Amino acid sequence: MQAGLRKFPEDFGNGAADGYIFQRDLEFETYIAAKGNPARAQGRAPRERAWVTDAPGDPEIVREVLAWSDARAKEEVAGYASAATEDGEQPDIVTAWDHFALQVQEDLAVLRMHGDGTHRLIAAHVCFPSGWRPERLVGASFDEIHRPVPDFADDSRASASMARSMVERGPYVRFVWTVSADDALDHHPEDGVRAPLEGASRLWLRVERQLTVPFAKVGGSLFVIRTFRYPVESLTASQRADLTDAVRAMPETIAAYKGLAAGRATILDHLDHLAALDSA
Repeated sequence: MQAGLRKFPEDFGNGAADGYIFQRDLEFETYIAAKGNPARAQGRAPRERAWVTDAPGDPEIVREVLAWSDARAKEEVAGYASAATEDGEQPDIVTAWDHFALQVQEDLAVLRMHGDGTHRLIAAHVCFPSGWRPERLVGASFDEIHRPVPDFADDSRASASMARSMVERGPYVRFVWTVSADDALDHHPEDGVRAPLEGASRLWLRVERQLTVPFAKVGGSLFVIRTFRYPVESLTASQRADLTDAVRAMPETIAAYKGLAAGRATILDHLDHLAALDSA
C-alpha cells in the first residue's frame, strides 16, 4: 500500500486528456445524472452531497478553490456554466459548491492546513464513494480520515508529511483500484449499490484517478476523485495477468481494507477462467 504520487501532468497514454483536471468523456451524461440522484436504495430520500464547514476562514478557502476550479472547468468541460450571475454576484458557498460539482464527473474535497500543522477536511462533494461515508468525515483531520488504511495511520509523521505535500507542493496524480461485482458508481455502505463478490458471475476493475492541487497561500488543497469501471473481460490478457498477481499477493490487511478478502477466491477463479480462454 503505497502513496504512488506522480507529478501532474503526466502522459499515461491518453494524450491531452491526461493534462485535464476535469475530464469529460462519453459517459458524461451518465455521471451527471447519477450525481443528481446519488441515493440508490428505494424508499430513501436523496442523500446530502455537498458540505462546507463554517469555521472562521473555511468558506473563504473554499471560495478560493472554487474560483480556480471554475476557471479551469471553463477551459476543460464543454458546456460548463459558472454559478455567478451576469453582474458577478455569487450564491452562498454551499450552493456554488454544489452547482460546480454537478457539472463535472469527479467527486471533490478540500483540505485545510492550519499554522500549527493540524489539518481538516473543510468541504466535500461526494456522490460516488467507494465504500466510505463522506458525511461522517467532513470536519475530520487527515489522520482520522486515513485511520482505516493499513499501517498508514500508525505513523503520524507520514500522515502530516502527505497532508503538507498536498497543500504546499504538486499538483500530484495517483491511481487506486479495487475489484467489484457491479458497475454502480455509488458504493456508499448504506445508500449505495454494492453487490457481494462471493460467487459473482461478472467482475469490474474499479479505478480512482486522484489529483491533489495545492493552494499554499490560503493553506488549502483540492482533492479530485474520478471513478472509472472496467469489465474485467475487457482488459487485455497482460492486464488481467497483472491483476491476478496483485490480488494473489495482496496481504490480508489490505485485502480486508479494499473489501476483497471474502471474495478473493471468486476473483482469482474468474481471472484464471479468462486466462484459460485466452490460451485455448
